[in-house]
Amino acid sequence: MSDESDIPTLTDLIESGVEIKISDLGLDEELEIRLDDPDIDATEIELTEPDLGAIDPFRDNPALEQTIRRILDEHLELAWQEIKLAIQRDLNKP
Repeated sequence: MSDESDIPTLTDLIESGVEIKISDLGLDEELEIRLDDPDIDATEIELTEPDLGAIDPFRDNPALEQTIRRILDEHLELAWQEIKLAIQRDLNKP
């Protein structure tokens, strides 16, 4: 993986165009999945139904759920601000 200071932000990716490459995300090209890779056809992914009897970590811990929701809300708000800035910059282009 590239240096953490070289990881792009959402606006960097938006400004780079429609197609996003693995290297645009700050990842190594060797991790890229190639469609012509013969191993792809041999790969099987088992899809199973979710275990509805699994332990719900929020059932007895509403404070944890509230903290996680707050974190998600903050990230959503920051992403929305970046999206609005990118749109505004695009509209202001000559």
